[in-house]
Amino acid sequence: MHRTTAAWLVVTAAALASAACSDSTPAAATAPPAVVNSSLTFGSVTPASGATIQTTGTAPGMFIARGSGLLSIPITIVSNRDLPFAQLNVYLLTGNSATDYCGQNLPDEPTWQPFAKNTPVTLTISGFQIFRTCQVTGVRAMFHNRLPTGLATPPTADFTIVENTLAVNYTIR
Repeated sequence: MHRTTAAWLVVTAAALASAACSDSTPAAATAPPAVVNSSLTFGSVTPASGATIQTTGTAPGMFIARGSGLLSIPITIVSNRDLPFAQLNVYLLTGNSATDYCGQNLPDEPTWQPFAKNTPVTLTISGFQIFRTCQVTGVRAMFHNRLPTGLATPPTADFTIVENTLAVNYTIR
């Protein structure tokens, strides 16, 4: 009988220890990753506002050559979602409307296939096709996922991931 009582005590102690060590509450859920908002930020644009930029060619085929140092617009982009395709368009604005522009980064228009979420990408846009001489009042950058259409028009809101506008003052000749 002594042996049976000892065995019973060992089994009971093991059961109590097992219950004491188990956690009957569910494991705390892992916190979801922080939501990163899509962003597009400008670095220090050169030249300084107030400059005159001399192009090559004649309108509507005037150009600021990529890498020429005449105009450099550093941009950092972050997307809050993975994109199978993405593109960056930069417009040289001439008025109060977002569609009033005299130039676009057509020879320097980066695309990505794919573009990874939450991964900052920094690049400098320096090449532009200029449609006419103008007074530039702003730089509008639009990061979007509209597939190439051959149109030089800005993408609509439903394709735009993020955009930003920077006030500048340039004379383009």
